[in-house]
Amino acid sequence: MLTEELNSTFLLIIEWGFVAAALAAIIFILYSIRRAPRMKTAFLWLAAHLGLTVIAYIIFWMGLGGGFNDPTVESVSDQIHFLLGVAGLIWLTGMLCLILSIQLLKDQFRTKNYTPIQNDKKEG
Repeated sequence: MLTEELNSTFLLIIEWGFVAAALAAIIFILYSIRRAPRMKTAFLWLAAHLGLTVIAYIIFWMGLGGGFNDPTVESVSDQIHFLLGVAGLIWLTGMLCLILSIQLLKDQFRTKNYTPIQNDKKEG
């Protein structure tokens, strides 16, 4: 069994590295709306999924981080369980946004409705 703690610098890099990567993905998704405006709704739901995932991730690490000094909380364990539960509910909402985004993207690429992205741009 491992008895040493993980390096706090490593954990900090992992935590905020994920957040930075997700924010970069959100910016890319929002930029993609200009390329394919007919898929705007699907892209916005996908950006909502990533945003909620980032929020859930931060709340999860807040719960694992501990260090609560609030005298109104009877038990630190209760607060940790509460934060992990909230993170789970936010994550669930993000997954529902992902499912909706995938459904909208699937509907866009059905063979009877499919038109190439290049035809979305107005020429002239």
